[in-house]
Amino acid sequence: MRITLLSFSFIFATIFFNPVFAQGVCDIGGGGFSINTTAGCAPLYVEFKNTVPNAITVGYDVNYNGSSTPQVVRNRTNYTYPVAATGILLQLGVANGAEFSHCEKITIYESRPVATQYAACGGGNIVMTLTDDAILKAYDQLEILWGDGEKVTWKKGNSLTLEHNYMNVANSPTISITGIYDAGKPCAKGVVGSYPIKFERPQLNEIQVNAVEMRGDGTIRVTYKGVAGIPTNIQYSTDGNSYTTDGKRSSGGTQPYDIKGKNIGQIYKVRLSSEDLCAGSTETSPISTMILSASSGNSANTLNWNQYPDAAAFEGYDLLRDGTVIKSFDKITDVTFTDDQVECGTFSEYQVIAKLKNATSTSAPAGIKVETGNPKPISAASVSVLDANSVLIKAAVPGAGPNSSFELSIERAEAGTTTFKKIITLYNQSEYTDNAAKTSELSYCYRLSYENSCGQKVPVSEPICTILLSKNLTTLNWTADAPILGGFEKYDVMQTGSSGSSEEIPVQKNTSYTVKLNTQSDLEYNFQIRASTQNGDFESLSNIINYKRSAGVFVPDAFSPNGDGFNDILEAKSTQLQSFNFSIMNRWGEVVFHSEDIANGWDGTINGMNAPVGSYVYKMTFVDDINQTVEKSGTFMLLR
Repeated sequence: MRITLLSFSFIFATIFFNPVFAQGVCDIGGGGFSINTTAGCAPLYVEFKNTVPNAITVGYDVNYNGSSTPQVVRNRTNYTYPVAATGILLQLGVANGAEFSHCEKITIYESRPVATQYAACGGGNIVMTLTDDAILKAYDQLEILWGDGEKVTWKKGNSLTLEHNYMNVANSPTISITGIYDAGKPCAKGVVGSYPIKFERPQLNEIQVNAVEMRGDGTIRVTYKGVAGIPTNIQYSTDGNSYTTDGKRSSGGTQPYDIKGKNIGQIYKVRLSSEDLCAGSTETSPISTMILSASSGNSANTLNWNQYPDAAAFEGYDLLRDGTVIKSFDKITDVTFTDDQVECGTFSEYQVIAKLKNATSTSAPAGIKVETGNPKPISAASVSVLDANSVLIKAAVPGAGPNSSFELSIERAEAGTTTFKKIITLYNQSEYTDNAAKTSELSYCYRLSYENSCGQKVPVSEPICTILLSKNLTTLNWTADAPILGGFEKYDVMQTGSSGSSEEIPVQKNTSYTVKLNTQSDLEYNFQIRASTQNGDFESLSNIINYKRSAGVFVPDAFSPNGDGFNDILEAKSTQLQSFNFSIMNRWGEVVFHSEDIANGWDGTINGMNAPVGSYVYKMTFVDDINQTVEKSGTFMLLR
């Protein structure tokens, strides 16, 4: 009987959806296929081929689960089973108008390497623990090569913990572990697992104290780095011999821990004691706490602290006032300092930090108030041009800080005069912007004074003046008055081109600079002068001067010499010429005016008589700032 494609489609649908298959499609029977293997190690490659004659269509479900609707794929000839499992390979087809099926059991054996972890317990002793999971349970035994020529066989049911001692610890061996099946099984062994060994206590060297700080309430704040899963004891001692465990943690990363209720006048030693996987322990080097004392007298505060006991770990001390380092020390014997940078009525809080090779130790704060003393004059300040109308005034007020108060007075005068007028009084502020200046026209001088919180006043400072920058052809000039109180280190000419180029040109303490340009330079530049101190605490900026590489000359297209005071003189305008030659001709080409001085213009007369109204021609020749000779001509109207 011949089956058409249409009738086969009906038969195929009937086979796949007929309820008769609810008892298991494998029961249909009548099918058959050849297969290369039905059991072996994962991944297992299985190749199969239909052996039923006259089969119209054949399909296979490689993971048949007994369902009445198997997941059949037509024309399949092979499949790779990736992981260990036991399953059914189902064949389903139609031949001679009847359906058929055939099933084969497929067994895939585990082949992945076993999982394990180890602990190095000191010397060459290694403790290895096998992970009791499905992979390990699949094998009958393990072959373990320790990497030093020694071998051991582990059998199912043995202890999961194995210990081995290496005689040579100079090299780092690699342990090889292979899962083995009993003889006669389709899979002989799995993939070899390799496990490199390092002879050190795992990660304990990473557990370190980063900082120890004694706080004012008697709490020792310990900041350390922990390793997750490794128990770490936080310990302290008063004599360096007997240690008390205050707490225990097993967290990883940076950890804070507080040892509470201690005496801020007592020196403590703090350390960590960590346990490894072999139940051993390792102690970090102890960190000693610091003690700081403060006393006030003779307009100064005197600080004393204990010498750090471990010279091998010591690198230096930092002394802080109100959270800012005021002095650093390199010698371990430097344990005292007198702070005379304090003002009457100010309260200061000090701390000393011992800087160690791998940690820091900070004392508890020591606070003290200066009751009497003589105020110190302002010795550091600056004035700087911000824009065409603004000047920034900055001052370093002696003793100024978060716990002090003061009044800062600022006076101003135009440079060259001695008449200073107060412009502002600031309260607890040391910076001010004067927005009532004309910085491109004048230089301004300022004087500063202050009154401390005890009502003591200091005389006004020496004047400090803004830098006024000007140009004369290719030469820049600026004022020489001091822009920074206490002196400045040098001037720099800051040159910025129209293309975005910039250059800082040092000129020491000179007050002039000749611009160096050529035909390859930018068409236009901005120049500004900067004065700065050596330590960089203060700087002063001048106004900005614009400079064009090739000078332009402007001649108006009309003028009216009628004596009204407006537009009575025809003048050429430019600021960057080295030489100038200017002639005016009437309509017949006769020269009626000539000048070689750009400041000398035509008043509209010829031989003392008013020139007639109308159109005139001018011609000029000039040499610009980069020595280029330029010729220019044009016309203009004379009006009455």
